[in-house]
Formats: sequence, structure tokens, C-alpha cells
Amino acid sequence: MKHSKIALIVLTITGLFFFFSAPASPQLLDTQKKDQPEILAVRVIPPAKAVSPGETLELTLELNITPGYHINAQKPEDELLIPTSVEFKELPVVEVKEIIFPPAVKKKFKFSEKMLSVYEGQIKVKVRLKLADDFCGSSLELPGQVRYQACNNEACLRPMSLPFKVNLKVIS
Repeated sequence: MKHSKIALIVLTITGLFFFFSAPASPQLLDTQKKDQPEILAVRVIPPAKAVSPGETLELTLELNITPGYHINAQKPEDELLIPTSVEFKELPVVEVKEIIFPPAVKKKFKFSEKMLSVYEGQIKVKVRLKLADDFCGSSLELPGQVRYQACNNEACLRPMSLPFKVNLKVIS
């Protein structure tokens, strides 16, 4: 019994040492998805005209971030933060060629000792896609999602995914 008390004291002291000596990381606000405020809205801006099979096209994702919040950039400058990304469902009839994020803003927050790269307000992400040469049909529905982690000046929310769909008009 004496040894188990000593072992418990050693484990407690060791745990406290690691807790207080661990590097600071952003605090996650304890919210569940249903309680988490709507931080991000996505509007898809498709090409102005119909596309042909084999053609490369560009569409825009307009991301609107609620005032008072920011989302981490594609490269947030801290390995503990979740970068913003755009993902599309893999379909054999379309190839994602390039996803172009705008330049991020560098800011300092209470939860980090270094400057972080973030997006605020409204940003536009350009996406270049190539339609397969052998595509048959008059339209294509392409589902995707924006993965992001939103934060305010003091803490970060849990990472989220926001689905979207783009409908492309196709001419043969």
C-alpha cells in the first residue's frame, strides 16, 4: 500500500510537470456542432457560359466569414491549427487542376505567441477544373466541401466542413 501511494504521488507530479511545461496551444471552445455559430457561408460562382467536353474552366468560391471571427489560412503558420482547404468529390469526368487561395493576413492573437496567417471578411478562392473529353450530358453536378477552423481573438472552435455543390452547364 505504501508503494502505491508513492507511485500515485510520482504520477501526479509528473502529470503536473508535463501540463505546465507543454507549449501553449490554441484553446478549443467547448461547443458542439449544433451550438456552434454559423461562421462561414460559401457561394459558388460558376463560369458565365457553358463549357465543352475537354475544356478547362474556372469557378470561384466566395467565402464569407462572420465579423469577429477569422478562419485559418491554407498555411496557418502553426502546426496545431487546421488549415482551410477545398475538396471535391472525385469523379472520373472532371479533374481538379488547381485551387488558388488569396494571400492571407498575418495577425497576432492571445492564444498564440507567433503571427498567424488567417482569412477575414470575404475571400475568393479560384478553382481550375478540366472536363473529360468524353463527357456526355448537358450538365454536371460537382459536390465539394470547405474544411476550416474558425477562431475569434481568444480561442478557436472545432474544425468544421461546409458542403457545397456546383452545377456546370455543358454543351456538346
